[in-house]
Amino acid sequence: MSEDDSLVEEFFSEVNDKYYPQVLEGIDLLDEQRIEEGIEVLSRPLHTIKGVTGFMSGFEPASTFTHKVEDFLKKMQAGEVEHDLMQIALAIESVNTIFMLIEQLRESGSYDRTLTDEIEARLSGGGPKTAGVDESDIDPLEIENFPGAQILNLKVSRLYNTKQLEIVDQNLQSVNYENRLLFDLGAAVSVGSAFFELIASYSETCDIGITGMNSHCMSTFYSWGFQRYLTVFESRESFLNNTGV
Repeated sequence: MSEDDSLVEEFFSEVNDKYYPQVLEGIDLLDEQRIEEGIEVLSRPLHTIKGVTGFMSGFEPASTFTHKVEDFLKKMQAGEVEHDLMQIALAIESVNTIFMLIEQLRESGSYDRTLTDEIEARLSGGGPKTAGVDESDIDPLEIENFPGAQILNLKVSRLYNTKQLEIVDQNLQSVNYENRLLFDLGAAVSVGSAFFELIASYSETCDIGITGMNSHCMSTFYSWGFQRYLTVFESRESFLNNTGV
């Protein structure tokens, strides 16, 4: 193993053992709209990731992207970006994308430039106040019943709110665990890692699948490794026919 390979392995060991738990804690605080606390927790691992990837050959794009995410979080912390639901969702999505980016660079040496460019454009325009729709009082799920299966359709565009996560949890506690379950995210713009973490916690109890994820939801899903617990389906039909990806 070359010196560069050893450095990469050491870095990803640190990511898995140290940085992921810190980032999850910071994201949870953002989910709870404890913005200053969340950014303070996130600042430590993100600063380290920016620095280390900056001198790791082939990982420089991750350093550049992380720097832009840091700048946006600093603006939020300083009050230059409003702490509304849209901006919080963008902050969480951007942090998740950092980890998706470094995984892509590790696996293939390339990355989804279209996604990072789109997020960077939104980060650079983050200063203007963007009013988000408050969906906190909306029941986030609509359930359809099929023989031996249930499809849980997400009705809200963004799911980060603790109250809505509690409703999802209540629904999962009340389903028939002998049925296969599918979460259809076709209506969602973005969801927090806490949502995937919640439904993954039921994966040992029942068979749970996911469909309808856009690129933003997919970045959160894959960057945190939830495919280890939840099956991805191309469509509702493939789920009902039991043909996962």
